[in-house]
Amino acid sequence: MDETRSVRVTRADVREALMWALERDRAALLAHRAAVHATKSDLARRRADKALVEQWRARKPDAGKGSAPRE
Repeated sequence: MDETRSVRVTRADVREALMWALERDRAALLAHRAAVHATKSDLARRRADKALVEQWRARKPDAGKGSAPRE
């Protein structure tokens, strides 16, 4: 049975993803920042947050059996 994750992104998730991006993926951090600051739309911010959290979850060491090694 596949593990399912909530589609909601919490503030804690966003914070962890931002800290991860700050330390390990500057391109992801800059892309998130550009998306958030390019518009004042809450929808755009939620989409940018969700995209960053998805990247973070996919690249966390415990993301699954075939997880990438830590950088």
